[in-house]
Amino acid sequence: MSSTTPPSATPAGWYPDYSDPTQQRYWDGAAWTTHTAPAAVMPPQQAATAPLVNQPLQLQKSAPPAFAAAPVPSPYAAQPGTTSGMSGKAKGWIIAGAVVGSLLLVGGVSNAINGGRTEPVAIAQTATQAPTATPTPVPTATVEPIAEPAAPAVVDVAAFQAGASKHTADIDKDLDDMVTTLAEGGTWRLISNTAEISFNLGQLESLDVPVSIAAEWAPALIGLQTNLDTLTTAVSGGDPATIQGAMDGVRASAAVLRDIGTRAV
Repeated sequence: MSSTTPPSATPAGWYPDYSDPTQQRYWDGAAWTTHTAPAAVMPPQQAATAPLVNQPLQLQKSAPPAFAAAPVPSPYAAQPGTTSGMSGKAKGWIIAGAVVGSLLLVGGVSNAINGGRTEPVAIAQTATQAPTATPTPVPTATVEPIAEPAAPAVVDVAAFQAGASKHTADIDKDLDDMVTTLAEGGTWRLISNTAEISFNLGQLESLDVPVSIAAEWAPALIGLQTNLDTLTTAVSGGDPATIQGAMDGVRASAAVLRDIGTRAV
């Protein structure tokens, strides 16, 4: 820049740069400054002075172009007192950033109007629902109810005593018949009487026994059955003495059962 003082009538402002026609340089009214900016489209008034750019450098350095109209500031021109050494490429990046920021701002406002929610429709359409595991039923333990002991049946003691007395008396009668038959030397009557005693034993076993004598009654029945088996074997053998001894054993068992029956209550 020239240190020559231009005419004071030239107002401060932006003028075409004397070294670069694509730039403007700021004239502070007294001298050229270091502030530059991209050249703006000049109005018709400034177009007439454009040839000054092509003048020799010495003429450009002497003073700013002399025209009465004030220059039209470029939209990219820096204000007086600010540093503007930024290239055109950097300014292009700034402009692009401003446009992107505006788009993001518009998008944020749109989301705010819509409640800030993103509809999950697309996700729901593509997501695969995991199969729900079917719980395996756990078997429950079956608790069997504890059976309460049955109440003892009510036994008719009188009926029991009557039955016990009758059947034991029948056994005695059969034994008396066998004594007579044995004395006469008979055989068939001994066999039939033994069968009748077996029938009477079955009748005694079928009686409802009162609780008061149940513990004695069962062993006495077993004793009668044992002696009757001995009698049956003796009759088959045919020995009178053996038969008589077996008959005495059956009679004794019948007497025991009769005595137990009389004590039932």
